[in-house]
Amino acid sequence: MSVNRAAWYTSKLAKPFKVDVAPFPKASPTEVIIKNQAVAINPIDWKVQDGVFDYGKAFPYILGKDVAGIVEAAGSEVKHVKKGDRVIG
Repeated sequence: MSVNRAAWYTSKLAKPFKVDVAPFPKASPTEVIIKNQAVAINPIDWKVQDGVFDYGKAFPYILGKDVAGIVEAAGSEVKHVKKGDRVIG
């Protein structure tokens, strides 16, 4: 298995964010794990970083709202995609 990496906010208002190793997630029954092929930082990400939006997230907080990739794992209740499917979100 490859190393999982993520863009992290290490604390509120921290700049720049940190790219580092992250725990590999496990899909709950209703979730999918996507092996990223492309990611984007969009305006909501920098607005969270600047403190404009506060979602009450605990820090460190992993960025990422936009993604395209391949389903790596799907939870037991997920019926619309399966491992190996190409997806965007």
